[in-house]
Amino acid sequence: MDWSKTKSIFIIVFLVLDIFLLTIFMNKIRESNPATLEQTSFEETLKAANIKYPPKLSKEPVKDAIISASTKKISEKDLEKLDDQEVNAVNDNTINSTLKDPVSISDNFSPAELKEFIKENIVNGEQYSFWKYSKEDQTIVYFQTYQDRKIFNNANGKLILYLNTDKEIVSYKQTLLENLKESTGKKKLVTPFDALRFLVENNEIDNGSEITDIPNLGYSTFGPIDDYQVLAPTWHFIVEKDGKKEDLFINAVEAQIVEITKPEIET
Repeated sequence: MDWSKTKSIFIIVFLVLDIFLLTIFMNKIRESNPATLEQTSFEETLKAANIKYPPKLSKEPVKDAIISASTKKISEKDLEKLDDQEVNAVNDNTINSTLKDPVSISDNFSPAELKEFIKENIVNGEQYSFWKYSKEDQTIVYFQTYQDRKIFNNANGKLILYLNTDKEIVSYKQTLLENLKESTGKKKLVTPFDALRFLVENNEIDNGSEITDIPNLGYSTFGPIDDYQVLAPTWHFIVEKDGKKEDLFINAVEAQIVEITKPEIET
């Protein structure tokens, strides 16, 4: 017997067997936990792209409900509650008001400054939450909320305060949603981690960017039907690069990018 040939055959046989067993083992790992492998791969992608994100970014699935709402028709009774203002309603669902006594804000404005003003001088003021102060546009924007979650830039649920050059609030425009309620049954939502993956894979986030905080869950318009609206749970990401911040939104039900336009500028 040629021992050297036999030895080579045994080595080849055992090598093939090892490869076969290793393949079976790896397949079982993938079958048992494919999400973990996918997450690990995406984490490596983020690292390579130098995209930073909060370490506590959730990968656990949650459930939440789609909500519905209707546009509130402004009544004379609503307007009677507003003192020290010159008020009129436009198209039955918009309040335009001029303050008789302008309200000043500080140079280092904080939303806390206007908490009492909003509560006391705005119809259902407790339902609004601060969004942004634009020195350039001379506006302070609030979005209506549902259970303390913002309804992002909905034309029928927004409050815009207008300032003069002396940093005084002189007028405002308000719209309001009503009859907000949850649909029956809760839906499984896209996790914040998977929402981030979707944004990166669709080139919405540049290399070298940073997700500055844990994404907030709010709502965006899912389907308007006349004065009736359907609002879907939506993740809000704040992305920063080179000192510039950008707001990005993902429909948490269908994993779709939501275009939230900038608030309108008016005089």
